[in-house]
Amino acid sequence: MTVINRDPFEDLFVLEMANNHWGRLERGKEIVYQFGRVVRYNNVRAAIKLQLRDVDNFIHKDFRGRQDIRYIKKTLDTQMSVEQFAELAEEVRLNGCVRMATPFDEASVDLCQELDMEIIKLASSDVNDWVLIEKIARTRKPVIASTGGSSLKDVDDLVTFFANRQIPLALNHCVSLYPSEDAELELNQIDFLRNRYPNNTIGFSTHEYHDWQASLLIAYAKGARTFERHIDIEADGIAVSHYCSLPEQIDTWFKAFKKAKEMCGAPGIQ
Repeated sequence: MTVINRDPFEDLFVLEMANNHWGRLERGKEIVYQFGRVVRYNNVRAAIKLQLRDVDNFIHKDFRGRQDIRYIKKTLDTQMSVEQFAELAEEVRLNGCVRMATPFDEASVDLCQELDMEIIKLASSDVNDWVLIEKIARTRKPVIASTGGSSLKDVDDLVTFFANRQIPLALNHCVSLYPSEDAELELNQIDFLRNRYPNNTIGFSTHEYHDWQASLLIAYAKGARTFERHIDIEADGIAVSHYCSLPEQIDTWFKAFKKAKEMCGAPGIQ
């Protein structure tokens, strides 16, 4: 199997904004500013990740007026124009972070290209959506995929697909519980993924909410090299979800990473 360059993912933090801009450009910019400042202060490499959907076609026309289905309402409430997303992506760049996005449909992959996203995320719900995966692969951009909710065959097929095309792929161990309790993290899966996919960078995407140090220390020691958390700010009277991290919590998370590197030292003898 071809050995793939790990550089796009090594020691990369992914800060998932999701839809926490709530369709408001200025709120999104403030999130980028506050977290960009924490990134620069800690001198780490971080991406701020957006979620992109072709909303006009993503929701079936017969369901667009439904206010009783939470995900439909939230998707419509957080819709932004291409021009607004372009401005937000530029704000990410100006704040010294990597531009990254999760496209949920083929049209949004085209938007990733238009906005010059540097890394693409494949959501765990889409690891066997081969129409979308083929479209993403045609961009030739590095890809991070979460494994939460996927089958082993899904992951095997995904790894083979990207290896055959020599496109860098990282795999995140992820428990798809929002939020996750400490006892639900299953961090030994990092060992499993590293052993099964030695030519891919393995990461850890986490939603726990009791502590911002312990899981990072353990995950790094087990060999995870890219890390992801959802982010938000306290503003506009909007409640922050338990699985989201505030700027001061991300600061703690970054410092735990540096402590982990210090304590683990140089790579062991192979």
